[in-house]
Amino acid sequence: MAIDRPHFFSTARPVFGGRLSQDQVDGMNAILDDWEARMPGGDVRWLAYALATALHETARTMLPVREAFWLSEEWRKRNLSYYPYYGRGYVQLTHRGNYLKAGNFVGADLVRNPDEALRPDYAATIMFVGMTQGWFRRDEHGPHTFERYFNNSTDDPIRARRIINGFEPGVAEDIAEYYAIFLRAIGARAFHLAAPESFSLAAGMEVSDVDQAFRASARSRVQSQMFDESGDVRQMVTEIVAAYLTSNNIAPDDLPGLVANVYLALSRAPYVSTRIADNFQATDNSPEAPATIARVTPKKRSPARNTVADGSS
Repeated sequence: MAIDRPHFFSTARPVFGGRLSQDQVDGMNAILDDWEARMPGGDVRWLAYALATALHETARTMLPVREAFWLSEEWRKRNLSYYPYYGRGYVQLTHRGNYLKAGNFVGADLVRNPDEALRPDYAATIMFVGMTQGWFRRDEHGPHTFERYFNNSTDDPIRARRIINGFEPGVAEDIAEYYAIFLRAIGARAFHLAAPESFSLAAGMEVSDVDQAFRASARSRVQSQMFDESGDVRQMVTEIVAAYLTSNNIAPDDLPGLVANVYLALSRAPYVSTRIADNFQATDNSPEAPATIARVTPKKRSPARNTVADGSS
């Protein structure tokens, strides 16, 4: 999928306070270039989340940075036990073993020359491959990867923070908001997750009962401009409430209220709002299987100079 760069930068600009520097444009171009070369046809939610992560990790510079980049190299040498293999890149590649693994992938000796991890093309590759293969973190269920949090049945930009770091209240939610903006910038306005064909509901209820309750409660209790009768929020409400009813009994009269509350919560969630922009059906971008990562040897080049001007609107 080729990214429409003018649309991308125009839509993403608000997350940078309405202004983009040339360095920010160049840094994002390096990320988009690597995605298009390495993972064409991949799940663009992975790209959106990578961009959101890079925005946070680089303090919005969108350039590969050193760990504690506002401090001196002497400070890092004195204070970081894993020096010189401290964090570098769009995400913080750290420790000698990871430098060796990343270097083998990009075809460079990052152990001997760790600063090479600051090359934008190498840094983009390390970010995508590391987040896809789960280089950075794991738990008892396995590595934390894109596929674990963005797949046919899961779209979880908050818990996806675990790919890079542990639970960080506030940070994970901020990154989820950036993710929603970048998803729109990429042009993926909505995603329809695969819905289970049937549920085993308590008290003999069927999915249709939940769906009917949704329609009734949404029409009577939710502002009409928020009501998306045919869209993703309706599907998500149906799935959430139906799943809840598999292990909880509630009075039939309470069902519309439960449905309305779930609907309102989802409608107001910033990362869900990208799904209800319209009835866009994600076809080519729908995730069906883990994307294959092409091994592309980065070439030294001058970053593409996008014509987006600093401060343009």
